[in-house]
Amino acid sequence: QPLLRDLAAICMAMIHFSAIEFIGLHPGILLWHFTAIVTVLYTAFVCRIIEKNTEPSSTSDGGIVGSARAWPIVIFGLRYGLLTGICGLAPTVNAMVLLRLFKQMDLVSSKVTAEDSECFLKQTGSIPLLVSSSLVTAYVYGADTDLDKEGAVWIAVLDWAFASAVLAYVNAFVFLLDKAGRKLGETNFNVGNRAFIQAHQASGATVPNIKPTTIGCSVFGVCSFLLLCVAMG
Repeated sequence: QPLLRDLAAICMAMIHFSAIEFIGLHPGILLWHFTAIVTVLYTAFVCRIIEKNTEPSSTSDGGIVGSARAWPIVIFGLRYGLLTGICGLAPTVNAMVLLRLFKQMDLVSSKVTAEDSECFLKQTGSIPLLVSSSLVTAYVYGADTDLDKEGAVWIAVLDWAFASAVLAYVNAFVFLLDKAGRKLGETNFNVGNRAFIQAHQASGATVPNIKPTTIGCSVFGVCSFLLLCVAMG
């Protein structure tokens, strides 16, 4: 259900945020990148191989990953958990609202906003977004008694700009990981398929003995090492 999906997405973002807060900013960001590579690239790699072995009509337009109900939750948590951990709550909300308003005005494409993983944000109108942004900004920056009004405004604007840049980077990073994983998966399938045909023609066996591909071993080895780093982090 959408409600459970949205609650799970928020909880996932809180998990990543809490991990960064617990570990520390710099090691937390590094481990987040390791987690993102293992989560996005390796999943796209495996799913592309499965898709190449499946009839085109058996998968949706977005592929196996696009039809998975848990995928938007995972990506939502990755993106906004890191953004909140780096920038804080108010800049995160402001950057998120700015990007959503740009999307509603058709100023950016769905790839820029990672539209498939926006969960409840896709159904939220511009007025609730602006109200939420205003309330959170007023609460966070208005509570700082050390700043005058003009100083608070400038800090809020700078935080907003920085958070928007971080969000754009995170969306681009996730998009490139997905594209790289799918490309590596397709290349791995093509290499393995050629080896299978050659081995089948040479031996005549229905299931000839084929060695693992170099690409497959490399992707598995790198992702396993990164997963170990995350586990030991």
